[in-house]
Amino acid sequence: MDTKQSGKEVLDVAIVGGGVSGLYSGWRLLTDGGLKRGSVQLFESSGRLGGRLLSVTPPDMPQARIELGGMRFTTGQETVKALVDYLQLPTVDFSVGEANNVAYLRGKHLRTGDLTDPDKIPYVLTDDERANIKDGFTVLAAQRFLQKVLGVDHVDLKTVDWEKLARSGRYEGTLLRDLAMRYVYNRSVSHEAFQYAEDTSGYDSIYFTWNAADGFPWNLSDYGATIEYKRLVEGYESLPLTIAHRYTEAGGITHLKHRLVRFDKTRLPDGKDGIELHIEHDGHEQVMLARKLVLAMPRRSLELIEQSGAVLAPEHHEVHRLIQSVVPIPLFKLALCYRTRWWEKLGITQGQSVTDLPIRQCYYWPVGDDTEAGAILIYDDGLDLDYWAGLRDNPVKFTNQGHAPSSEGLPADEWNDHPAPQLMVDEAHRLLLQMHGLQDHSDLRPYAAAYRDWGDDPFGGGANFWPQHVESYDVGHRIIHPVSNVPVYICGEAYSHAQGWVEGALATAEEMLQSHLGLKPPPYLQAAPVDSSPDSTTKVK
Repeated sequence: MDTKQSGKEVLDVAIVGGGVSGLYSGWRLLTDGGLKRGSVQLFESSGRLGGRLLSVTPPDMPQARIELGGMRFTTGQETVKALVDYLQLPTVDFSVGEANNVAYLRGKHLRTGDLTDPDKIPYVLTDDERANIKDGFTVLAAQRFLQKVLGVDHVDLKTVDWEKLARSGRYEGTLLRDLAMRYVYNRSVSHEAFQYAEDTSGYDSIYFTWNAADGFPWNLSDYGATIEYKRLVEGYESLPLTIAHRYTEAGGITHLKHRLVRFDKTRLPDGKDGIELHIEHDGHEQVMLARKLVLAMPRRSLELIEQSGAVLAPEHHEVHRLIQSVVPIPLFKLALCYRTRWWEKLGITQGQSVTDLPIRQCYYWPVGDDTEAGAILIYDDGLDLDYWAGLRDNPVKFTNQGHAPSSEGLPADEWNDHPAPQLMVDEAHRLLLQMHGLQDHSDLRPYAAAYRDWGDDPFGGGANFWPQHVESYDVGHRIIHPVSNVPVYICGEAYSHAQGWVEGALATAEEMLQSHLGLKPPPYLQAAPVDSSPDSTTKVK
C-alpha cells in the first residue's frame, strides 16, 4: 500500500492489546529501547487494561480480591517471578491441595488427604498404579511412554529435552506431536488411572486438547508435585496496572475503546516502510502511522481484525496456518459469596476441592479478616461447558445484595459489571451443597455473584493450547515476525510454551523484544538472552 502520508505523525511503535504482553512491551521499549516519550502508543478495544487478568472486590468484602481471570503463578515461572519481585508487588502462598478439602467422586464423599490411599478411592487400579499413586499418574504415564520413545529403562523427567522430542520424538513410529496426549496417556496407564487423574485435576481441557509432545511437559511443570503457587495480595490485575503506570511514567500513551479495524504496509513520509493502521473509536475511523506494529493478541483477536493487507490477507496461507496452529480453550469463572463461611464447619478453610460433578473444582477464596462472609470461586472448562450452555444464556441475572466498594488501585464497583445468570448461580449452589454433603436452607444461599466467560470475543478462550500435528517450537518462533519484510510482530500467551499463564505472555514479549527489536535483557532477568532469530539484526528504530 502506497499513500500520501506527508504531515502525519509517525509513531515508532504502535501496540494493539492492553493485556500483560502489550503493556510490558510498551514499558520495555520506552525504558530500555531508547525511544522518545510519546513515540510508543497502545490501543485497547475495551474500556480497561489488564486483558485476562481481572480482580474484583465483592459486596461487603472490602479486603477481598476475587480473581475472575488468571489467579496465580508458580515458583518455577522465572520471568513473572522476577518481574513481580522487581516491581515489589507483595505475594502470598496460593493454597491448593489442603488435606481436609473435599473430593466428591463417583458419588463418594472423600477428603483430599484420602486421594493417595488406593483403598479409599472409587477407582480400580492395577497393583503397580496403587504403589505409585502418590507420585501421580501423569508422572507415571510420562515415565512409561518416554521409556519407549527414548529406548531406556529409567527416565529422569527433570532432564528430558522436551523441545527435541516435540521436533522429532516418535512413539511406536509416529511423531509425538501427531498423537493426542490422551491417547498416549491411556496407552501408558489403565483407563481407571487416567479417569482418576482427570477427575481429581478439576480440568478437562488439559487432557483432551494437547498433543503428546507439548501436553506432558506443560502438565508436569505446571501441576507437578513439587510446584508451589503464589498470588498477588492486591489481585493479579495489579501486575498489568503497575506496568501500565510505569509505561505512562516513561512517556507511553494509552487509548482505550480504540479498536484496530485493519492495517497494511505503507510508505512513510521519510520514504521508509511502515504500517498504516485504521482505528475505530466512538463510531469514527482514524488513520495512524507507525514504523512498527505489535499485535499483543490471542488467536481469536487476530481473527477479528479485517483479513486484508500484507499480513492478514487470505492469500497469505502460511500466516493463517501459524495463527490457526493453537486451539482457544473456552472457560468461565463464577464467584459465589455467602454471608457465613459454612464450609469452615466442615473443617475447610482454603484451597481447592474437586468433583466429577459439572462444577468440577472450586476454591475457598481468602477475603480478609474484617468480615464473616466468604467466597467460593468456581472454575470450569472443556467438556463440562456444554452442561452450562443453556443456563449461561438465560437473560435473568442474579441480583446482588450489599455494596461493592472501590479498592485502591482497582476500578470501583467492577463486580457489578460481571452479572451472573440466575439459573447458573442456582445450579452451581446446588452442586456445591451436593459435593459438600449439605442440605439447602435459606442461611446457606449466596447473596452476591459474579461471572466471566473468557470464551467471549475478543478473547475466544481463557487459554490457548497446542493441538495435534503442530510443531510448536517452529510456530512459536516464526509467528513473532510472520512476514519477514513487513514490520508487524505478534506476542502473547497464545503462542508460547507457558500457555494459559502470564509467564507465556512475558516470555513471547521478551523473545520479540530481544531477538527482533534489538533490546537487551532487563536487569531483573539474569538468564542469557533468548536465541536470535534470522532477522535479529532488526532494531527498534
